[in-house]
Amino acid sequence: MSIVDKNNALYSLLVALILLVSTAPAASALVGPGDARRGERSSFEYPEVPQHHRHMRRLLNNAFSYVDPAHRIIDPVSGYPAEGWNQEPANGLFLREFTQLTAIGAWIELLANIAAGYADNPYLSRDAALDGLALAVATLGTDQRDPNLAARGLLANFMGFDGGERQGPLLESIERRRFIDTFGERDGNAIWSALLEKGWLQEEDNGRKGKIQRREGYGALHFDGALAPYDDPSRRAAIMGLLDQRVVTIIFGDNANLTAALARAIGALLRPEIRDAPQAVALRDAMERFIEAQKDGYAHLFDPQTGTFVFGWDATADRFVGWDDGRGNWVTGQMNYFINEFRGPLMFTVLRYGLPVAAIRNAGFKIKPYRQADGRDTYALAAWDGSAFQLLGLSLFMQEHRNPAWRRGLETLVDIELDFSTRHGLPGLLSEAYSGKGTEYTGLIGIGDIAVTDAPLDTQAPSLYSLGVAYGIAPEQVEGFLQAEWARISTLFTEHGPWEGWNMATGEVIPFQTTVHTLSLILGGINTAHANMRRYLDAMNLSGQLEALYAPGQRIDFLADENRIVPWTALKDPIAFSRDAGTPRFASSITGSGGLAFVLPEGRTASLSNGTLSIRFGSATEIKDAVLSFERANDDLLPPPAIPVEILACLPQTEDGTIEVVLPATPALHGISKVSLTFRSDEQPAAVDLAVRAFEFVPFEAALEP
Repeated sequence: MSIVDKNNALYSLLVALILLVSTAPAASALVGPGDARRGERSSFEYPEVPQHHRHMRRLLNNAFSYVDPAHRIIDPVSGYPAEGWNQEPANGLFLREFTQLTAIGAWIELLANIAAGYADNPYLSRDAALDGLALAVATLGTDQRDPNLAARGLLANFMGFDGGERQGPLLESIERRRFIDTFGERDGNAIWSALLEKGWLQEEDNGRKGKIQRREGYGALHFDGALAPYDDPSRRAAIMGLLDQRVVTIIFGDNANLTAALARAIGALLRPEIRDAPQAVALRDAMERFIEAQKDGYAHLFDPQTGTFVFGWDATADRFVGWDDGRGNWVTGQMNYFINEFRGPLMFTVLRYGLPVAAIRNAGFKIKPYRQADGRDTYALAAWDGSAFQLLGLSLFMQEHRNPAWRRGLETLVDIELDFSTRHGLPGLLSEAYSGKGTEYTGLIGIGDIAVTDAPLDTQAPSLYSLGVAYGIAPEQVEGFLQAEWARISTLFTEHGPWEGWNMATGEVIPFQTTVHTLSLILGGINTAHANMRRYLDAMNLSGQLEALYAPGQRIDFLADENRIVPWTALKDPIAFSRDAGTPRFASSITGSGGLAFVLPEGRTASLSNGTLSIRFGSATEIKDAVLSFERANDDLLPPPAIPVEILACLPQTEDGTIEVVLPATPALHGISKVSLTFRSDEQPAAVDLAVRAFEFVPFEAALEP
């Protein structure tokens, strides 16, 4: 039967199942191990985790206790998971009162894996997982049609729980003019000033807007101090009505996370052991209808002028998410950096809906050197904040393990993560999380060597969840790391799963727990995402398109006679340049910048995707600040990417040195007409004397291995 079959009988069956679940007692959809009706095993069993990986299995066992129905982490009305464990009003934490799309997607994916027999556990039987899946999927379909929660088939990124209803997120910032329109010029400005003094607003956009600060002492019960003059029922209600408006904010990444998770859930239910079960068939059909109904929304988020997806869309105000540049110009946020947690979902969205590949091609990235303990540099993909979850994702599923370039690149990243943690005694990886500094949640936790940002990064708050994804890349290495750090890692365990991580500065546990992180740890550990997505891609006839996306480029010798080599300096510094015996030599005292441009013949471009770029050189001096950049032809149909593809390099003083860099499989490396090697000197003149003895790109042999 086709995955998109609209068989009415199957749909009716799904509705009947959902009604059965909806009218049962709240806890029945998430039944525990003592349910004799189902008669299922209650032990842990993970078929993709070898028995000798004892520490990963024990970590998974503890993480699974998070979904024990006794903990009520799942909303019984919607079937959605709460944002997290902590409900601490005194600390301003209300993680049980809302959820997010990424968490919903991870929960649905986990339920499908349990139902398919990939994760038997004592808390949810296979039948219970199917029932829970039916409820969550039915709720998604309802919410997708609710204009208070969705637009163009896409959902608001956060939803609040209010009894049996879901609510869209609260307004995050508000325009001053709305107070003037409501209360008049004089009173509107006076109320605005009072809100600033009270601390409920933080002025932005040159005073035209205010960011709403919902902290302790915020709300209708606290109209005192500067707000005391407005503490009458009418004006108090009007002010809170403006501040606490519910909006429909559509964020591309969160929706793409959900879409890809649903596809993987469908793939799990296509496992031969369950694919023909009527409830599994009906659920696959319902999830595919939900995915198909998102098509218009994703098309709306694609910006043909920049060739990228926009970051998000405020459907309430009908304006793309962005910021004011301080000069009155609205700048729309773009999904224009490739190495982040949305890389896989973005690629999947392009393939699934037949959207322009430009959205991937115009997502730039950086590669940077990481200094190993022995002093060698290893070149690796860089994330904006150097965070493990940005580098590895919350899940890997776009068949990266079958693509030579992605596999090698990801293995390098796991090596770096484990090397850094081992050298610094960290019982986990550095990744976006709660930091242990009060209730601070931050993305600025990462490794500086492989970060793009210059902002200071926290290296004292390792967490566990990225170890799940890392395990799917390098299982033996991660098992070894867990064994070595088990004394501290096991102290994070609780009856509801492991806490977020460690505060190395204080030597204490960080007592926070989020659904997305905990489920990412489980899903990565059970290691099924690639197999499940492969079934989905095959069923939707998309595997060939993915193979084309990953196609290896063409072998290029940049020192070949037909290619031009152009020396240059920005400030016209004198250059000694020669190209004897095919070996270019560049010598200059550079002020500012200079370098060599390797230019392909006129009218010719090449793909440098899915292969290895290597340079053999001799250098009379150490060159600490070199950059290799990749440029497209002037007549390329796409605008230049906002973030160029660059390799930041360090060339040691040596008679004979080699730099070898694995370039990922991505259309961002298609249509290259010039590669430039630039040397930079920001302050004092820098002497450069470099001979390039070999410079070539060698593609891997396959896009996707069997």
